[in-house]
Amino acid sequence: MNTSLSDSPIQKFYRGETILITGGTGSLGKVIIEKLMRSCPNFQKLYLIVRPKKNKDVKERVKEQFDHFMFSEVNSLVAEKVSFINGDCSKPMLGLSTADQKEIIENVTIIIHSAATVNLDEKIKKSVSINVIATRDLLILSKKMKHLKAFVHISTAFSNCHLSKIEEKVYEPPIDDKKLITITECLDDKQLDQLTPILLEDCPNIYVYTKRVAESLFKQYGKGLPVVIVRPSVIINSYKEPAPGWIDRLYGATGVFFGYSNGTIRIIECDSHVVGEVIPIDMVANMVIASVWNLNCRRIKENIEDLQTYNMVTSTQNPITWHNFAALSKRFLPISIFVYTIPILILVKDKFKFSIFKFFLHYLPALLIDTIAQIFGKEKRLLKISENVDKFLQSISHFTTRQWDFCNKNTQDLWKSLDQKDKEIFPFNVEDINWEEYFYNYMRGIRQYLLKDDLSTIPAAKKRAKWIYLSNYMLLIFFIFVFGCITWIAVDFIISSC
Repeated sequence: MNTSLSDSPIQKFYRGETILITGGTGSLGKVIIEKLMRSCPNFQKLYLIVRPKKNKDVKERVKEQFDHFMFSEVNSLVAEKVSFINGDCSKPMLGLSTADQKEIIENVTIIIHSAATVNLDEKIKKSVSINVIATRDLLILSKKMKHLKAFVHISTAFSNCHLSKIEEKVYEPPIDDKKLITITECLDDKQLDQLTPILLEDCPNIYVYTKRVAESLFKQYGKGLPVVIVRPSVIINSYKEPAPGWIDRLYGATGVFFGYSNGTIRIIECDSHVVGEVIPIDMVANMVIASVWNLNCRRIKENIEDLQTYNMVTSTQNPITWHNFAALSKRFLPISIFVYTIPILILVKDKFKFSIFKFFLHYLPALLIDTIAQIFGKEKRLLKISENVDKFLQSISHFTTRQWDFCNKNTQDLWKSLDQKDKEIFPFNVEDINWEEYFYNYMRGIRQYLLKDDLSTIPAAKKRAKWIYLSNYMLLIFFIFVFGCITWIAVDFIISSC
């Protein structure tokens, strides 16, 4: 447990620090926690704010999380330094008791604020309470902290996606936070549903909208505090850690290719030439950890107190278009095959063409199969799934049909400031991503970590797939034959009538 003389600058910095993390049960939060526990084990204490969920208390949720294989390399002595606080980011002052607030104020030196509702179609009241009010309350609490060295707020690269060029700075919010909070507190759900489209204006969804407002809080409540904002783009499966291809949530680009892999998504509204703004989750975690160290260095050496913002994107240094994203996914599907149907994925930019394809490839097959199911007394499910898929595709279309010009100089400078050992321990340089290697593990990760389907079953899945492909092609030939016969009879009848 003692730090050796060979420890890197970042590892030395975290020695003896007391860290508070919100959102520790989310995907990114888990990766940050695991990385800190494994690579910076000499911290003093780690506080995690956790809320009870689905009839599970805090202890049960935490035990379930730490029993996961991703924490298998964490020293048990390090795990003893983790303390769990009962809280809820949807409640005032994060649902913390007075005693817990006092303990945090007295001891915490680093805050990593990862908690957020990332549901793009979340109700505005809930989104404001978690993404805006919780951030404000944590800033107010941090003002009282006696030993605070860093406050990292994790936002999104798309918080200002109404702009074509996005720099590493905090922009003006679409609405004053106090006004927004008052609106959500005074109006009922029905009124808020009617008002939401008016409030959003040029914002594609409530997640982006509330994250943009939350960033502006740091100009008001963050004055005098050591704060940084990290803006990752669409977070996808890990590149290397805690295992290649790891992911535990179904959203964004991974949701599309999960649907493609199992046959529920066959077409998306997408400009294939647009760069896909995606970023591996472990690189985001490493960058967050490094940004804390860098902030402290800047404050000590340069006496700088300005708010630093980092755009964590791949488009500026190692871009991948949606066309290549889809092509690589298709290439590596056979080595991770788990399909029960022939996978098809068509990228269509034109809205009208997309609607036509969607009708024939999503709605019509679902209607046909549900009709057959109803005849045989089975449950109708596919039309409902088709409706959910359509809703999901609508929510992401804004990001698959547009291109942004991101500045990420601060992120590049941060990487350059690391010494060689830290670059090896906390890699986040997107130029180092080998996309072919990444997608090999990406497709296998979807199978292994989302479907919980062990890789040992791939040979059996390939045999099953051969029969599925054969059956599909035989059915297609049959329909072509029937169509040809009907056409021939119709033509013959017309000729005979003449």
